Amino acid sequence: MPKKPVFLVGLGSDDHKIIPNGGNEKPVVLAGVIVSMEYSPAAHSDGDVVYHAIANALLLAVGERDIGYHFPDTNPAYRDMPGGKILAHALGIVRERGYRANNVTVMVTALRPRIGPYVAEMKRNIADALGIGQDCVGVGATTGEGLSAHGRGEGINVVAQISLREGGEDGG
Repeated sequence: MPKKPVFLVGLGSDDHKIIPNGGNEKPVVLAGVIVSMEYSPAAHSDGDVVYHAIANALLLAVGERDIGYHFPDTNPAYRDMPGGKILAHALGIVRERGYRANNVTVMVTALRPRIGPYVAEMKRNIADALGIGQDCVGVGATTGEGLSAHGRGEGINVVAQISLREGGEDGG
């Protein structure tokens, strides 16, 4: 029987189309922070691509299926579900397996909205959600220089990489 690894690494991504907000749509939320009321994500859930990408990274690191499996968009029970709940679910599975977050890096690709003014709050929310220090959270952004739908302002893409270490919830 192979020995349980001390460290694991997960890679996750998520993306959503964004559309001009006509007044009735949901705002663009990234890591629990409202970054735009001007645009709206086309999403079954709240469309928080940052929390969704991190949740995917967590699940895949421990050999689980992605969030689309756990929260299918065909189930009305998950309509407008906050990304924080999806992230908490994924983190619960990771902790059940005896791991905890070590550090996470997030890269956002989008022409709009600009996230620079929100990075500090996003880092704080991610750190709090994962139970790690803010110095263990990296958040970066690129416009994509118009080379993709995201770079042309049609959507937002996030890629997240996370490392886990043995220890579970009790820290040890």
